[in-house]
Parts: sequence; C-alpha cells; structure tokens
Amino acid sequence: MVPTENDSKLTRELGLAAVFTTAAGTMIGAGIFVLPGPAAAEAGPSSALAFVFAGIIALVATMCAVELATAMPRAGGPYFFVSRAMGPLVGTIIGLGAWLALILKGSFALVGLGWYITYFSSVSVLAVAAVGGIFLIIVNWLGAEQSGRLQTFVVLGLLMILAVFVGGGVPVIDTSNFDPLLEHGWNGVITATGLVFISYLGVVKATAVAGEVEDPGTTFPRALIAAVVFVTLLYAGIMLIITGVMSLPEIEASTAPVADAGELFLGTVGGAIIALAGVFATVSTANAATLSSSRFPFAMSQDGLMTPKLRKSSTRFGTPTRSIWLTGLIMIGLALLFDAEGLAKLGGTFGILVFALLNVTVVLLRGAQPEWYDPDFRTPFSPWLPLLGATAALLLIPFMGLLSQVSAIVLIVLGIAWYYVQTQIGETVQPDHTIGDQLQRVQYRQAIDDKAERLGTEVDTHSKIVVEVLQERPNRDLLAIVAAFARRYDATLDVVVISEVPAQLPLSEYDPRLDRAWVDTLERRLESTDCDVNFEHVLARDRTDALFDQIDDRTELVVIDWYAPIEKQYLRGSHVDKILHSDIPVQIAVLKHRGMAKLQDIVVATEEKPYDRTEVELADAIAASTNSSLTLMKVIPADASQEMITTAKEYLDNLQELVSSPTETEIVLGDDVRTALIERGDAADLLILGSSSHPVPGFFGPTTDIVAAETESSVLLAKDPETMIPWYRRIKRRLFD
Repeated sequence: MVPTENDSKLTRELGLAAVFTTAAGTMIGAGIFVLPGPAAAEAGPSSALAFVFAGIIALVATMCAVELATAMPRAGGPYFFVSRAMGPLVGTIIGLGAWLALILKGSFALVGLGWYITYFSSVSVLAVAAVGGIFLIIVNWLGAEQSGRLQTFVVLGLLMILAVFVGGGVPVIDTSNFDPLLEHGWNGVITATGLVFISYLGVVKATAVAGEVEDPGTTFPRALIAAVVFVTLLYAGIMLIITGVMSLPEIEASTAPVADAGELFLGTVGGAIIALAGVFATVSTANAATLSSSRFPFAMSQDGLMTPKLRKSSTRFGTPTRSIWLTGLIMIGLALLFDAEGLAKLGGTFGILVFALLNVTVVLLRGAQPEWYDPDFRTPFSPWLPLLGATAALLLIPFMGLLSQVSAIVLIVLGIAWYYVQTQIGETVQPDHTIGDQLQRVQYRQAIDDKAERLGTEVDTHSKIVVEVLQERPNRDLLAIVAAFARRYDATLDVVVISEVPAQLPLSEYDPRLDRAWVDTLERRLESTDCDVNFEHVLARDRTDALFDQIDDRTELVVIDWYAPIEKQYLRGSHVDKILHSDIPVQIAVLKHRGMAKLQDIVVATEEKPYDRTEVELADAIAASTNSSLTLMKVIPADASQEMITTAKEYLDNLQELVSSPTETEIVLGDDVRTALIERGDAADLLILGSSSHPVPGFFGPTTDIVAAETESSVLLAKDPETMIPWYRRIKRRLFD
C-alpha cells in the first residue's frame, strides 16, 4: 500500500508548460539578486561556475524527488518522502532540516529586501526586514490563495525584467574581466557553490503537484529538469553579465549588484526597474519560504513529532495559524542576527542535508523494492548517480565555514534527541516503521535473489558431499539425510572414518582395523541409499586436518555427526569448533541426533535475519526425499512495526515459491525469541537452524547455540560460506550489483 496521508485522487490536468512555470517560479527569486556580491568575493570571475555546479547537484536531487513524488503522488515534500521511506527518526532530522533551511532562506530574502529598498531610500536594512516579515506572516495567515496570487504575479514580472537584463547585458560584456578566470582557484568556486546553493532549495516544493500532472512519468520529469536547467543557465548568464560589466571591487561593495550592473547599460531608469525587480524577487522568496516552511511543523505535528498545538488551523482562514506565526517570528529573528552571507551558508547547509537524504532515499527504496514503490519515473544510472549527487552535495559543507559544519552536526543531534523526547511524551509517532525495517527488506531481497540465482545454476555433475561418521556409531538418520543431499546435488557421497593416531605411536604400528560388524552394517546402509558412495578409513595425527584434506573444489557440502552435548565446554576447541571457524569455502552441516523415530515435520527457524542459503536448500532436500512437511518459521519482536511484519511475510511467501517441497510459512510475534524457537522445535521431528549472520565469538551464534542445546528435537545446524561476509557488504552488493 502506498504510504500516503490521503487516498483521494486528484484530477490530472497540468501540462508541461504549467509544471515548468511552477517549478521555475520556486527557484527564481532573491538568490540571484543578493548573492552575486558574496559569490564574486569567493570565486572572482569564475563565480558563474558556482551557480552551474550548484544547479547540477540540484538537478540530481530533483530527479530523485520526481521519482519519489511519482511513487507517492498524493503528498509531497522531502519530509514526507523520507519519513515514509526511512521512518520517523530520520524523518525528524529531515523535517527540522527542511524547515530551518526554508526559514533561513526566508530570512536571507528579508535581508536582501532591505538591501534593495536602500537603493531607493536610506532606511535601516534590519527595519525593512522586520516589517517585511510581519507583512508576510499576515499575508500567509489570511490564506494560501492570497499568497499564491502574489507569488504568480511576482514571478511573471521577474522573468520579463530578467529577460531584458540578459538581452541588454550580453553585448556589453568585457571579456578582459575574466582574465584570469580562476583568480581565486577551485577552492573559491567550491566555496561559492555552497554559498549559492540556497538559490535552488525551492525546486523540491514543485513535486507537490505530481498527482495533478498529465502523464507524470514523462511530463513531470521533463518539466522539472527543464526548469532546473533553465534557471541554472539564467543564473549563470546573469552572473556572467555582472562580472563582465563590473569590476570585482564594485561587485563586492554593491548591495544591489544586479541593479547597479543594469544601470550601466540600461540607464538610470533601467537600473531602477531592476532594483524594483529585486524588491519583488526578495518578497517573492520570503513569501514562498514562509508559505512552505510553515507547513513542516504542521505536518510533523500530525505525525506526533511536534506539539499537537501546531496542527490546529484557523477556523476563519483555514491556515495553520500557530505554525505560521512560529515560523515567521523565527525567520525575522534570524534576519536580525545574521548577515545575508551567513544566512545563505546556513540555509544552504541544511538544504544540502535534505537533498542528500532525498538521493539516499531513492537508493534505499530501489534496493528494498517495497510493493507500493512503483514510480512512473526512475532516476537514471541509479544507484551511482544519486549517490554521486549526495556525495557532491555533502562535500560542499567543509567549504562553508565552521558555523555551517557545527550547525549540520547540531541538527542531526537535535533531530535524534527531539525524536526520542517526543516518543517519551506519549504521542503516537508516525510512521510506525524505521530505517532498520527498510534495511531488513534490502537483506531479504538480496537473500531471495541469491537463492533464485542458486536454483537457476546448473549443478556440477562431478560434485561430492563429504560425510564424516564415527566408528561404531552408525546413525541411520544421518545416512538418510545425506542421501537426500546427494540426490539434490546429484553428488557422490564420500564417507570417511578418521582415526586419530597418538603422536607417540608410529603410524606403522597402529592397528587400523575397524569393527567388522559395524563396517558391514555401515556398508549395507550406504548401499540402501541408491547413491554413488566412496568409503574410506583414514589414519591421521590430526582429525581436523584429515577432514580438510578430503575437501576440494568439487565439494558442495561437509556433513558432521555430533554426539556430544551442544554446550560450550564440549564444543570449544573441538573438532567441530575448528571446522566452523575455518575459512573453507563450502557449506557445513552438523547433525545433533536425538532419536527421531520418523521424519514427518521439518521446521526451518530463524529470527529477523534472512535464512542462509544452506539451511533452506538442505531442508528442501530432506523434505523432498522423505515426503515430510516443511515449515518456514520466523520469530520477530512482539512490538514489530506493520512494515516489518509485512516485509517478513513477503519474504517467506517469495521463499516459499523457490522451494520444491510443499511448504507452509509461520510468523511468530514474541519478545522471547529463544523460547519461541525452542517450543516450536520441541513439536518438530527435525529443527534446522542457520548460523549467525555475522562472525561471532561463539559457534553458530548465541541464539542458535542455546536453541540447539535446549530443544528436544533433533537439530541440523547449517553454516553457509556467505556467513563470514559482513552484513554491510551484503547490503552493498544488493544496492550496487
């Protein structure tokens, strides 16, 4: 089911032009009117490159946002996308980050408004910022319709004025101003890229209309990609004109660089018109920031991540009153505390974190493949392009100053602390799943793909299974089980008895004879398996080394019969212990026989982790050979999220389709995993357990060791060579291979 707050359908009537203008309008604003001075101070004549690089990073994030929006078209915004994919903890971080990024963008625009007002009158910049902020709070409080009308009018006016500026400025560019181009080096360009990044933050807002777009799989991405490219070229062109008609000292000293540049080739009236456009642009940006940022605390409060007071709307105007006033007052306060450059860097830092998380969300969802995730558009070259975009964005932060770096860390710590405080208050937090659930799904998908690939691989007709038996202990069930394996792998059974010869006794003096009656019984039972069998008695100083000598590149499986209790004092340092901790690249199975009369009920049990390939293959082989019932059982915590339960069920259903034997699935919810496994094992004839999913100082893993020791049924413990591969490498393989 698609994770959406509202399942009602929207009318799809927006075309390419409508979406393009909407997206372009979210980006055209204060950035290009205010930032040329600070950008030129950092990058010099190459400052136009900063807008290009920031635009490229924004373009990748836009494609990821489009993919997420077409998968979740009934709601939009980075907070919703990320929280529904990664859970409320990460959602809290991105919600606070996106909120603060837009607040800072609004504060930055208010300071810019003061700068452009001073072009006409020598008033206080901070006074203008404060008055402008109060005005916009009231406008947004009165309703989004009034705010939207103001926004549309301003954007259209800006486009016309900027078109005149570019058309008049290109012919008068002095190319000598660009020599040398990299006057401040690449470090200056990268620093300026982080500085101007705030100009592109609004583009993600345009994804909110995904549910209203005709043919969203093509129209929506084309419109947004075209908008980002257009705005990037427009910004770079304007910056080229400014640096081409003004000297660097003049640009750095100007509080209205676009107007001052325009006055040089459009005259006094032209400069005044562009200054007026700067006023409109800064008002537009501040208004859009107030409108969109105030919705974040409103949405987070609906998910239980902020106080319920913020979710209340005005009965008269239908707007989130408290959220708007809280956001607006913080915006004004920040405008009074920081200068434009500081606000741009802080806002850009938080925006970078948001864009990076959007990119990572796409990678995670592609790897997890939840049933509801079916976007109409898919980001090309995934996962490499999204990860490259996220990495490029994050690499800007070290160039943005100590305050920005500390702020990024504080945001993450604050988000984590805020989340845990809210969960302790008692408010129901949404969604109920976590990023761990999605990572679990990635592991499940990898496990299913691995098993499907294994089943599709042709079996080596020359493969063999090495079976070690103990003298005078002919385990009939062991032979029946290994015969099932031999039939499954179409393999030869190499049955070996290893006699250890004490070091003080020469091998030539050791009597190698086995009990004849035992040998006759063993050979008779081997013949009854209808398998190709090789029997060998080996004399050796070291039993483990002798068994290793039996293993070669044809060996599919090593089976060991274990008679001692499954307890650490018996296992530690034993023959079995040495084999389990070796790096032999074959599957290992250890049978602990407890006198099963007849194989009828086989249970393969595990915790939250996926099954190893070995335990499923062996269980399927035994069930098929003995006509036993096969049950795939998984124990997950009683307080597991619905996402975790659904994921586990999907995994078992997919696994059920891959095995050849009739199979049932069983999910048990319980806090005591070991007790649940033991109780289910007691009711079965054979309990099959896999090893730990990562290397552990124990033997098969803490839970497996205890369950195998305490259950009353016979136990087959399976270990796959893949077990020694760390979990993060297996997830990496799922995401990238």
